[in-house]
Amino acid sequence: MGVSPVELIIGTKIANGPLSSSTFPNKPAVPRRLSSSHFYRTLTREFLNPSSRMPSQLEGAMDALITVFYNYSGNDGDKYKLNKGELKQLLNSELTDFLTSQKDPMLVEKIMNDLDSNKDNEVDFNEFVVLVAALTVACNDFFQEQKKKAK
Repeated sequence: MGVSPVELIIGTKIANGPLSSSTFPNKPAVPRRLSSSHFYRTLTREFLNPSSRMPSQLEGAMDALITVFYNYSGNDGDKYKLNKGELKQLLNSELTDFLTSQKDPMLVEKIMNDLDSNKDNEVDFNEFVVLVAALTVACNDFFQEQKKKAK
């Protein structure tokens, strides 16, 4: 059985089945901050040569994406999903400029409805990645258009 990103983040080997609530007995009520390279160090220690090589930019970006999601998930409920309040806190903290540039007071509600593909009123990691990918594509398109205008 493979190791999930959650297991890599918390550094726990799970032999049988998913993580249980006892895996997180002391989970703080506010988002915890994991070290920026925790995922990479655990991956390296568990699967690769445990050299002191720094993570690549892409590995660092993957680490950051996973870490940010799990820093906010599960403070009020399911440890592997963001409810509306957690999503709002994540967006306010991690995408401040994006949120403040929007004039729609219902933006978080609309984002939640768009992302929640299975309609369980929570956003899992896969649904969250869709948001990040869409914003990344939109940013790339914007900057490519700016380059064309500058020429």
